[in-house]
Amino acid sequence: MPLGTSQQTITTGSNFIPELWGPNVIVATENNLVVRPLFWDWTDPVKEKGDTIHVPAISNLTSTAKAANTQVTLNAPTEGVTDLVINDHEECSFLIEDILKVQSQFNLQKFYTDKAGYAVGQVMDVRVINLFSGFSQIVGSSGIDLGDSQIRDAKELLRVANVPNDGDLNICIHPTQENALFAIEKYFRADMRGGGESSVLVRGKLGTLYGINVYVTTNIGTSAGAYLNSMFHKQAIAIANQVGPRTQGDYILEYLGHLVVTDAIFDQVEARDAFGVWMQS
Repeated sequence: MPLGTSQQTITTGSNFIPELWGPNVIVATENNLVVRPLFWDWTDPVKEKGDTIHVPAISNLTSTAKAANTQVTLNAPTEGVTDLVINDHEECSFLIEDILKVQSQFNLQKFYTDKAGYAVGQVMDVRVINLFSGFSQIVGSSGIDLGDSQIRDAKELLRVANVPNDGDLNICIHPTQENALFAIEKYFRADMRGGGESSVLVRGKLGTLYGINVYVTTNIGTSAGAYLNSMFHKQAIAIANQVGPRTQGDYILEYLGHLVVTDAIFDQVEARDAFGVWMQS
């Protein structure tokens, strides 16, 4: 005979089914923070005190033909100066109350301490990248993927400007442009590259093109609708990291919890315009 509709189901027995928390957490993805360390570090003069670094320029002198019985022609250049004013102070902080720390099965303080450091580091990276739009040398066009000709043209601009080919040349691109470069067969076929790398070597690093290191990061933003991809020598931009990023913690009795603060005092400035190229895409 039919059993009817009085069966025990997951609905009637819901109070007997436990809800469990797994041993893992889903950590938000992070951009590659690769750009800032690639530039000229002027930190030393302001490690202890001060808010401005003055760096004078030295220009080339002019040679003059010497005529008999005449005085030499003196060079007396008026030199310029580049100032790096340090006034960026970024912080990221959180407080975990005791009841949460005691009852949570996860080490939240460790997780969020790592995230606080990343938050400050990301801002520092982006502040440098934003300076790429100030380079007066530009190749490519907004909305059009980079190709081999733009890579070669950018390198030519740096070579014509007598930028040293001393291993301090780098390229930073948005991941969309990494995909575009993958379509250029000669960059990655071993029989065309002569054994050059085409695999990722370090975090965020694609490999090399024409002997120049290529880094990929979603921190590359846009200006006037164009991605801020760039080819540059390290002296194109000067940075100073006066403090940190540093992480400090303290127990706050009033809130019965642990306060953690990560902060940094830093800044950056374009130092040598001819040493950088904005590769728009």
